[in-house]
Amino acid sequence: MGICAYNEGNNIGKLLQSILHEQDLSEDSEVLVVCSGCTDNTADIVNLYAAKDSRVKPFFEKERKGKASAVNHILSNAIGDAIVFISGDTLPRKGTFPKLLSKLNQPKVGLVCGNPTPVNSSRSTVGRIVQLMWRFHGHVFEELNDAGLARHASEAFCIRPGIVEKMPIGTVNDDAYLAINIRKKGWLIKFCPDALISICGPKTFKEYFQQRRRVVFGHYQIRMLTGESPQYLVHMLPAHPFRTVRLALWLFTQYDPFVLSAFLVTEFMINAVALFDFLLGRTHSQWSTLPSTKIVIPQS
Repeated sequence: MGICAYNEGNNIGKLLQSILHEQDLSEDSEVLVVCSGCTDNTADIVNLYAAKDSRVKPFFEKERKGKASAVNHILSNAIGDAIVFISGDTLPRKGTFPKLLSKLNQPKVGLVCGNPTPVNSSRSTVGRIVQLMWRFHGHVFEELNDAGLARHASEAFCIRPGIVEKMPIGTVNDDAYLAINIRKKGWLIKFCPDALISICGPKTFKEYFQQRRRVVFGHYQIRMLTGESPQYLVHMLPAHPFRTVRLALWLFTQYDPFVLSAFLVTEFMINAVALFDFLLGRTHSQWSTLPSTKIVIPQS
């Protein structure tokens, strides 16, 4: 298991509790936790778990170096026959990891992605947009999964070690970088819809814009680094027009016009600003934390 954590004191204890006691891990498993420049109590909590369970292997970076640095530490120190990556501000449902690992054992599968499910309330417009985005993400993944076309990942995924040994420092979307390079080497990317991971999306429009701006910027960066784009509608259209239209039609039939319009207008603005960031040579490798996404996720 690999966890990249920056100031995740509100959730890291519950995450480690779930990994160690609710995921049916073998006794020779290892949980590599990289704490990068944490200024809260994250390191103290991780040390407490390490003292009680030898499977927890903490590593501390004095300065925050970006997520790619933490991922590289995990890639170079993992010694198992599979690596599960999970973000420090998420919480897997009971039995999620065995489902991911079981699908990874299938022939020619190099990466298996879980199914992030936001805990955000649908009472606010932002909450409904977050719900829309992640539900659409899951639907697209299921469509591409069946066709063998997926080449992106998400908040929790597992990979076969050794396919990708290192990623460039400064990479924003580490999951997409790994997925595309695994795909380029002939392996399949698979989606496991019943491997549920609870997440908390942004609760304010400002934070939603910040988060999506960074992610979309990361798409442009991935294209520069690998020559390919993560699989989302804009980049799918030339190669798979009929499939793209079918996915778009599904989106237009699932949500009321107000929420859908708000989502589409916001995404258009985000894409424009992210492209501008990329063209100006800006970086999002050490992004600001979003307070509303750092609540303690309720147990499921």
